[in-house]
Amino acid sequence: MSSPQMPKYQAIYSLLRQRILDGEFAPGSKLPPQAELASAFGVTLMTLRQAVAALEADGLVWAARGKGTFVADRPVDISLGNLSSFAQQMQASGVAVATDLLGSELIPAGRRDAASVALETDGPVRCLTRRRSVAGEPISLQRSYLSADVGIDDGDAASLGDSLYGAIEAATGWTVSEALESITAVALSTPDAKILSARRAHPALLSIRTSINQFGAPFLYDEALLVGGRCTMAANRSADRLSIDYEVGDS
Repeated sequence: MSSPQMPKYQAIYSLLRQRILDGEFAPGSKLPPQAELASAFGVTLMTLRQAVAALEADGLVWAARGKGTFVADRPVDISLGNLSSFAQQMQASGVAVATDLLGSELIPAGRRDAASVALETDGPVRCLTRRRSVAGEPISLQRSYLSADVGIDDGDAASLGDSLYGAIEAATGWTVSEALESITAVALSTPDAKILSARRAHPALLSIRTSINQFGAPFLYDEALLVGGRCTMAANRSADRLSIDYEVGDS
């Protein structure tokens, strides 16, 4: 028995989807007019519109009334189970991430806040504040805390670039072997919203991660705000495991 033929709109959807994923239609570019596409595929305008509707449902395109259909920024999966840094994961996915160091502050000893508790230290803690952007749009604000005795000073902070894990490994020989992470839905404060070019109380995801080295000692505590609409989460479930990913997409 022969298999049933794929509906025309599904075949067109598959072809257009692949062309988008291959970069033939770049993010932000405008698709050819629907009448032109319908003629090229030899189908009616109604059939072509079904295919475009399926692309829009997948988040691959978006329509602006009177202006046309545009290619959305493609989401990039970043696995929470991966122990590489945020920037390393993004770069491995082919996404160019810009990092701005906004501040480096030495917090005096004796403050029993969340960072010092997580790092199991009574000594001073250094806080590095960094903003991550993709294509000029801020997607996250990250505050990283590490014990002052790790050896990362203001000069190192200004020149370390994207890889804090790499800088710590170079200074101490420590590598991350385990991480504890929680994700919470929050609303952006006015100062954080301004830094992230978002409105006050805009929804965001707060990721709190404690990184543990190969000797079982916590050495890095991160609080990362990921802007809602610019970063989402997806779950891939199977019978024996659960993988949760971040996706960076258009707002």
